[in-house]
Amino acid sequence: MLNMPTRIVTQYSKQFKIEAVKKVLLRRYGTSITSVAHSLDIKVSTLHGWIKAMKRKDLIEDAPTSGGSIEKSPYQWSAKKRFDSILEASKILQKEDLAEYCRKKGIFPHHLEKWKAEFIESFGKGRSDDLIETKKLKNELKNLSFELQRKEKALAETAALLVLKKKATNLWGCEGDVLKWTPKSRQ
Repeated sequence: MLNMPTRIVTQYSKQFKIEAVKKVLLRRYGTSITSVAHSLDIKVSTLHGWIKAMKRKDLIEDAPTSGGSIEKSPYQWSAKKRFDSILEASKILQKEDLAEYCRKKGIFPHHLEKWKAEFIESFGKGRSDDLIETKKLKNELKNLSFELQRKEKALAETAALLVLKKKATNLWGCEGDVLKWTPKSRQ
């Protein structure tokens, strides 16, 4: 039988995992995730797994809250919070300061760029879509009211013809559409 080395599985507390992920999110500019993992004496793949779990909220559930509150991931932020972040970040001119701001907020610069593009697109698209929709509705309303007037005229004409037919029947007597007119003097 071969002597295989036994692998020791280390169990980390949820609080340790959360703090490790916070350390990754709040790391200094130029510091890699690999260096954070080495400083904590854990594997990089383990740390990446914890980050993914944090995004799925697997680590947040049942976690002790003594170390402060855990914020939502950037994908779960409200539109107002995203907009406020875009406004705050727009005041920052240097990339290093922007990176530091993003680390403090737990986001990446590409999040800000994506959100900004989404807001611009939704604002412009919404207005043009609204204008097009309004124009279509006005056109449809115009067509419907024209058709309603046409049908009202046709109905009035049909009613007048029926009244005339009834009067003609009473006056001259007829069967169906053919009038039988006989002068009263010959009868």
